[in-house]
Amino acid sequence: MRPPTERDQCQAKLDVLIEGFMRADWTAYRDAVAWLRDFADQKNIERGRVLCGSYWFTPQQIKTVRKR
Repeated sequence: MRPPTERDQCQAKLDVLIEGFMRADWTAYRDAVAWLRDFADQKNIERGRVLCGSYWFTPQQIKTVRKR
């Protein structure tokens, strides 16, 4: 049996998110949302993006935004 890939893990959490919403299982829904948010944040950090406010930017975009 192969280990789950990132895609498999994300799909599983999305399934939990949808099922939690449809069945009003708010604990499962909140856990899935938190995991997906943390996963997306980690991917953005790995790609060298920077969080500014509530948006992710590349360092070149940050320089442009700060000049305004």
